[in-house]
Amino acid sequence: MNRYDTFWIALRIETRITAAYRLGTMRKAIMPISVAGLSDDELKNLIENHRRLKATSAPAYVQALREWQIRKGKGLDFDKSFRIIKAAAKERRFLSYKELADASGADWNQVHYSVGGHLWDLVEFAHRNEWPMLSAIVVNKPNVGSGTMEPDTLRGFIGAARDLRYRVTDEEAFLREQQARVFAWAAGAIIDGSD
Repeated sequence: MNRYDTFWIALRIETRITAAYRLGTMRKAIMPISVAGLSDDELKNLIENHRRLKATSAPAYVQALREWQIRKGKGLDFDKSFRIIKAAAKERRFLSYKELADASGADWNQVHYSVGGHLWDLVEFAHRNEWPMLSAIVVNKPNVGSGTMEPDTLRGFIGAARDLRYRVTDEEAFLREQQARVFAWAAGAIIDGSD
């Protein structure tokens, strides 16, 4: 497929999204898209179009995010990361970044620079599903017992929260609240998706 074909496919998708968005029928108007069959360029375009049109609650957007993370995880596996975070949360425990990498069978030395982007994608995926910020329980190894985040890590976590439009006044309190919400979510408690 050449750039010309990609452009026209993207334009058709964008036209459908725009029409559905304007009619208020976003979920009903778009035929299901097999995101696994899209090229990387088409997938990126689909994600960006949904963001631009503020249609990030559409099922196609959530599926596209998940597919993008699977493709660009650099050894970090989206599903395995999700499962280990949920398992740790069910046990009401924190886990380290290395544990996350190990769960994917990834070499920590090769993925430690990409783990932040990987967690961002998981957090955004969780947010679009009205779940808490799953990365709240992933901390540096020395802090696994307490759940405390290092200043740089906390800054990144709070930055992600603000990007997702959470209101944060007390950063430590927000972290603790999200950690409690992740534990409750994993235990099966009903979690309100509001911020």
